[in-house]
This record gives sequence, structure tokens and C-alpha cells, in this order.
Amino acid sequence: MEYEKLFLEEIPDALDLVRHAEDYRIEYNTVRPHEALAWNRPHDVHASTADPLVPNFLKPANLPTT
Repeated sequence: MEYEKLFLEEIPDALDLVRHAEDYRIEYNTVRPHEALAWNRPHDVHASTADPLVPNFLKPANLPTT
């Protein structure tokens, strides 16, 4: 668990700490891409929807020039 993630705001009790930790776990596994997984998300690699050796970058949109 990232140390600085839990200390960005005051957490008054254990139940709030549990909620904070769970929110961070969800963000870490489903939102944030990981360099070690070729910039894929751990949940996608675990669910076999992404290859941990092949980057899964979004392709840039080609906008019309005129």
C-alpha cells in the first residue's frame, strides 16, 4: 500500500481507513496502468483481456485537418 496515499487527508477511525484502503486497491488494480505489465492494468491482465508483454495504449484519434 502506498504510504503517501493514506496520508493525503486525515483518517479519523479504522472504518474510514478500511474504506480508504479499499478505494486505493480498486484504483491500483483497475484504473492505474503498470509499467511492469507493459502499461496494462492488473485486472485486465488477470482477466486475460490484456497481454502483460504487449502495451495496450489508446490509439490517437486522427482529426480532420480542414
